[in-house]
Amino acid sequence: MKNSFWSSLMSNSIHQSVEDQTNNNIDRLQARLFYLITQYSVNPCTHIAGHIVKQLTCLCQHPHIDLMPAQHYIYSNSLNYWRSRLINNGIPADKRELH
Repeated sequence: MKNSFWSSLMSNSIHQSVEDQTNNNIDRLQARLFYLITQYSVNPCTHIAGHIVKQLTCLCQHPHIDLMPAQHYIYSNSLNYWRSRLINNGIPADKRELH
């Protein structure tokens, strides 16, 4: 049962569009981000790193993020960090824009 929960969460985290994710609440977006980062620590690949960038982008663009300046600052810095990791790993130019 536990494995199916995590498999479902990972599947939703990876396949959900950016537009769909901005409609979610911040707690859910954060939970997905933490899960993706955990998955990256187990299997460091550019595919997961790309989804981490998308998740951080959703958090930085969330309509309520301005109510949480400390989190916004951390997510913005993290977004720049993960984007730079993708650049250094040969990711295409469209993923190279900095926040």
